[in-house]
Amino acid sequence: MTLPLAYLDVAAIEEVAVAVWTEVFEATGWPMSLVEKKGSIGHADIVDALRKDSLSDELLHALETLYELGSDAGRDAIVAAMNDCHIPLDTISQNSGEKEFSLRFYLAQRNDAALVDVFARAQIQIQEGGDQKRYNDFLGKYARSFTNLPAKIDALREHVLEHCKKSDLGEHVHVQAFEDDGVFVFNVLRSHHTRKPLAVVPGQTARATIQYRPVHADILRYEASVGRLRIAARATSMVDFYRRTLGAVLFGDQA
Repeated sequence: MTLPLAYLDVAAIEEVAVAVWTEVFEATGWPMSLVEKKGSIGHADIVDALRKDSLSDELLHALETLYELGSDAGRDAIVAAMNDCHIPLDTISQNSGEKEFSLRFYLAQRNDAALVDVFARAQIQIQEGGDQKRYNDFLGKYARSFTNLPAKIDALREHVLEHCKKSDLGEHVHVQAFEDDGVFVFNVLRSHHTRKPLAVVPGQTARATIQYRPVHADILRYEASVGRLRIAARATSMVDFYRRTLGAVLFGDQA
């Protein structure tokens, strides 16, 4: 089957390492024009083959995964689904950009029944993403206030830093907070998954991937008078973590 023109994004193809493409081809079938070039192919060869060759249904499925889940939102959907299914995040290498991560995920789920469910959940979340709320509201068991805000800030920072390290989200966490008439607002700045976009570095003409970690700004707002917690997190996979963690930090009770 020939690759649809809409999927032929050269930048996206070049963001995936040749070694990963090789794994994909080994699993789904090599395009005919690349069979004799095994071990010496480059991105230009891959782009040319995807343009001209007849592709297997499995390879087309891998490419659909790349373009459906190979984004910030797609990666968050995968991570959220893995957490929902209680699958360790290190099941798939986290040290890659969104495009590579989606293909590694595709390869992993081909031989792991548990990941097949994760795959379906992530796809559904992306397809229904337009219906998701920007804010997530929760009510505590009781409406309570608390004291010693500086100590709570330090504790929250330590919990977020520990979570980021365990989830391969980096080691940058900064927390600020203030109280306004019984409303406590925590601003969390933290690093996120590694990104490796294709770019041109100033002063250079050749394309290359650059590695960095984006910083996400998350807001946690607690209204003591009614016990309501509102979470605005860039990554949906962080929402439940913040809900449990702030409950534990403020009141020693995750609920």
